[in-house]
Amino acid sequence: MSDSVALTEFDWDVRTHIYRSFAESGQAPTLGAIAAAARSTENRVQVSLQKLFEAHEIAPLPDGKGVWMANPFSGIPTDYVVTTPEMTCYANCAWDALGVPAILGTDGWTRTKCAESGAALEFGIRNGILGGDDGVIHLVTPLRRAWEDIGFT
Repeated sequence: MSDSVALTEFDWDVRTHIYRSFAESGQAPTLGAIAAAARSTENRVQVSLQKLFEAHEIAPLPDGKGVWMANPFSGIPTDYVVTTPEMTCYANCAWDALGVPAILGTDGWTRTKCAESGAALEFGIRNGILGGDDGVIHLVTPLRRAWEDIGFT
């Protein structure tokens, strides 16, 4: 978390509601749903999303009117569809596709394609064990610089 961003209880409640929505449905909550859960306004939620972004907690959509990322979950469709026994959701990248079952404490499987070659790939966690195609997850951006351009990372 960035040392310069002071998050309030409200901000943490917004973050909690976002993660709860992803964990229960696989989808990002709408601004209206977050505002209703927080007993607040959509404008206040948008301000909170920006603060959460500055603290490297949540990435809002570029227009600020929704949730883009709450790692490992993506609020928009990606090539990393993760299927768990309870739901299907999107992850931001291959690394996050493995993070979804980890954060949910369940199995999860991803069918995607290699970003370089386009070859079909599948991998995930079954019965608590990593499996699938052989491969390497290549992190182009050093993690210490991930939030400089989280969409690229």
